[in-house]
Amino acid sequence: MKILLSLLIGLTSTYAMDKTICGPSDDRVPSSVKEIGRLLDSRTGTGGCTLTMISDNCGISAGHCRSVLYIAEFNTPESMNGSIQHSKPEDVYEIDQSTIEYRNGGPGDDWAVFKVKANDITGKSAGAAQGYYNVSFDEPTIGTPLSITGYGLDRNEPTKNLAQQTHDGALASIGDGGWYGRSESVLGHTVDTMGGNSGSTIINVETGSIVGIHTHGGCSARGGNNQGTLIAKHSNLMRAIRSCLDSDK
Repeated sequence: MKILLSLLIGLTSTYAMDKTICGPSDDRVPSSVKEIGRLLDSRTGTGGCTLTMISDNCGISAGHCRSVLYIAEFNTPESMNGSIQHSKPEDVYEIDQSTIEYRNGGPGDDWAVFKVKANDITGKSAGAAQGYYNVSFDEPTIGTPLSITGYGLDRNEPTKNLAQQTHDGALASIGDGGWYGRSESVLGHTVDTMGGNSGSTIINVETGSIVGIHTHGGCSARGGNNQGTLIAKHSNLMRAIRSCLDSDK
């Protein structure tokens, strides 16, 4: 089992980008948020990234997850011996490749917006069947409580590995810590994440709306911040989101 888990960790390293736990313990807990799904490179994929529906047909994730922007599965089971278990066929959707707009420019400039095709069996769109979150274009204040749900690695509990988990934290900084690219739109936060959480939306707990996209690490047992792209500070991301939402009306 340890060998299998090590292999899965290696396979997911492309999307890990050093996502990290903030503080001495991993405080993520299993969740079942219908609007948030797992991204794979195929229907038999072994792990990838996270997406969130923002309308009947529009979804968002991270730009560095481009290689797994093919299949989205929702209502995922827990893993078995560290290996992901796939969703029922009626909860699996294809990403419309012709609609993908993305940027992989490092913290503060790492995002993807796209449309998700209707399910082959039910004929329903992902947003209609699973629900979706609203997006906020307003800048949150430092200290705002945040929540991140996604499909990160779990080295300690195989049933949770690359299965959906969630954790709450706080907005720690804005416009600080960008490696390159758009430093003004870097969002720093203290929510526990791991590789596979790439593309998870950063949700304002007070409003229930999406304010950013989680992309990179930076936490340690002694503190620090993980990082993402703040929507309100990124004009191209706001334009792409609005364009997708407008075409969905």
